[in-house]
Amino acid sequence: MSNKMVIFADAVEAYEELCSGARALGCEPVALVVGTEDDAARVAAWGARVIFAGGIPEGALYEDCVPAFEQAIRAEQPALVLARMSKRTQCVAGRLAVRLEAPVVTDASRLTLDGDDVEASHLVYGGAAERIERVRGLALVLVGSGVFDLDEAPAAGTVERAAVSLEPGAIKLVGRQEKQEEVVDLGAAKRVVCVGRGIQSEANVHLAQEFAARIGGEMACSRPIAEGEGWMAHSRYLGVSGATVKPELYLALGVSGQMQHTVGMTESQFVVSINKDKNAPLMKQCDLGLVADVEKVLPALAAL
Repeated sequence: MSNKMVIFADAVEAYEELCSGARALGCEPVALVVGTEDDAARVAAWGARVIFAGGIPEGALYEDCVPAFEQAIRAEQPALVLARMSKRTQCVAGRLAVRLEAPVVTDASRLTLDGDDVEASHLVYGGAAERIERVRGLALVLVGSGVFDLDEAPAAGTVERAAVSLEPGAIKLVGRQEKQEEVVDLGAAKRVVCVGRGIQSEANVHLAQEFAARIGGEMACSRPIAEGEGWMAHSRYLGVSGATVKPELYLALGVSGQMQHTVGMTESQFVVSINKDKNAPLMKQCDLGLVADVEKVLPALAAL
């Protein structure tokens, strides 16, 4: 089996965890990078051998990197291709899968290499079960953030130019419009403060945000807060069709904890739940539970 693992992402920050994951699985990270030379140098600093495909030409899309990525993967003959999951990388992985005649596994939450086999686990049926998939030979596996622990990178790697440069494809980019919704990487958060229906008002959400900022945490919410009330961005919603976190501390304020939500935080190391309903599902799963009205608790938290 090859000791190389090819990695790619559409955000530079994601490469640090992918490099750590490759080393954790006993492989040398070979990073395919599209962007600036500074981006390539930054990824190399995390201990990767970087194959730099250059910047995206005028009118081209990120997906136009596929020919360059394909040639690099064929040349490297890696044990595995690992990518950070996003809409754009899913598109790239699908195209690469056709060209390389290799399967794609998405949303992997755990990964192991066993000889020539790749074994990937991910949650199914809304988190009620875990499915383990085994692939023989080359596979493309997409993971979210927080799957691997960051390690201390060895000496900086090297940067080399890809043999194939990026060229615009059949679809031309004619304009960009900034998305109004904020973008947050909840998977990387060490402390998460999550609010549910029990938060009662948008003013209380702001109080919870102030507390989260003071403890160096990120804010998250249950689905009704994002999609029902519209008090928080969809990117901060945890659950089956939302984000997944595994922080050192998960503090739930007025979160009942239905299965559709808990699938997004089940790997948290320490769970604190504050809810006036002692029979709420999360109160039976948490490490520390406080039966209290969140509206009365928030001022006390603010005074800490």
